[in-house]
Amino acid sequence: MKKRLGVVIIGLACAFALLASAVQAADKPIRLVIFAAGGPVDFVARQFAEKLSKTAGADVIVEAKPGANGIIAAQTVIASEPDGTTLFFSSSGLFTISPIFQKLPFDIDRDLIPVSRIVINASAVAIDANIPAKTVGEFIAYAKARNQTIDFGSPGVGNITQLWIEQFADATGLQLMAVPYKGIAPVMVDVMGGRLAGTIGDLPAFLPHINSGRMRVIGLVGEARNPAVPNIPTVHEQGYQGLNALSWYGVFASSKTPDPLVQQLNASFKQALSDPSLRDSLRAAGVEPAASTAAELTALVHADRARWATLIKQKQIKME
Repeated sequence: MKKRLGVVIIGLACAFALLASAVQAADKPIRLVIFAAGGPVDFVARQFAEKLSKTAGADVIVEAKPGANGIIAAQTVIASEPDGTTLFFSSSGLFTISPIFQKLPFDIDRDLIPVSRIVINASAVAIDANIPAKTVGEFIAYAKARNQTIDFGSPGVGNITQLWIEQFADATGLQLMAVPYKGIAPVMVDVMGGRLAGTIGDLPAFLPHINSGRMRVIGLVGEARNPAVPNIPTVHEQGYQGLNALSWYGVFASSKTPDPLVQQLNASFKQALSDPSLRDSLRAAGVEPAASTAAELTALVHADRARWATLIKQKQIKME
């Protein structure tokens, strides 16, 4: 009898603790922590935050914590109160690529837990619009005529762009150099200025410059065209295989967050992402809303990490 009473008391204590946490959190805004302002992650996070504020019944703010390829943003969330109000809105690379290249100052699988995937990105090979090429084949001819290594910009080292450039080089037979920069914005500046031939990245960042005529997309990553740019074929469609791995954005919480709160957040995210106006806005930017369960995002992280680990080992790619 005493043992059963003890179990009941412990259960009640946990329930009251969760209730107290939820009551305290109700007076706080939800912070979506991102690792850089002004890029495609920022754009999607702000679009999402506007709708989430309605489904979650709380103010939602997007807060940039730049530095160290997302590590500072992740540490901010890990150190936060696990009450579901401080969340990491991240691209896939920190979870699927960074742990392969470097020893992180935390255990990313132990200290952060998935809540939901938010979107799958359209990604593209974008070049300086002054280069006389509108297709992958024409770009190959241009590059081979120059008979030299072609510089492609990468927003840092040890990220998905660096690996995409490696895959694109394999697919086309070109000699490409991944030149590291501090973020995608300066990469695009140098592509448009003719100091770089091109880059590979998420379509939302490129669209304004494509529409202004200063950058040109010659092929999409993946195996399907995108409604935002329906006339642009994939690299695969043009006959060059291997550039098929898509990027995604997801939300993660401190691993100390109680599971009922994680499930509550997941339900709010799904409801927000079902809003027709948000879906239309994201799709117009080349982004596909794609909510998931926490378990599905966990499986995706491990599957993508295994895929990139194989490539990194085969190509002996180093973070330098």
